[in-house]
Amino acid sequence: MTTDDHSATTVMHGSMRPADFIGLWHVRRRLVDHRGQEKIGFVGQALIEAKSITETGEMRSSREAMEAKRLYLLAMDDAGVDVRFAGGSDFVRLGLAPDQRVLHHCGDDLYNGRFLFRSRDCWIEFWRVSGPRKRYASLTRYERIPGAA
Repeated sequence: MTTDDHSATTVMHGSMRPADFIGLWHVRRRLVDHRGQEKIGFVGQALIEAKSITETGEMRSSREAMEAKRLYLLAMDDAGVDVRFAGGSDFVRLGLAPDQRVLHHCGDDLYNGRFLFRSRDCWIEFWRVSGPRKRYASLTRYERIPGAA
């Protein structure tokens, strides 16, 4: 996956803090590219550390399968987490609410996201992307891998 496939991470609600999400996660993503008439899947893992999240796995379409990797930088504080692209530019800010909506402008493309934090062990991320270059929707489920550090 490329940095054009925007996806963020981490947050908490109630007594949870951003650091509670540090660990290894199973990731399953489904993307529907309305412009290219393509369905794309991703299965892999995400390693969340205090200052970064790295996803690795396999991306598969009807035409091909390939290894995929991406990195986001994190800046956690008591009020939430700033998610930045690997180059350091801002992506989104996530707070402490269990249900959050975020917007990100990438040139003329608009990323409209929703994060649903169910527990310390599961969250869902949804993106609807529209603009002159892109038009897709993606749904990602993160589940903590028990016993993994």
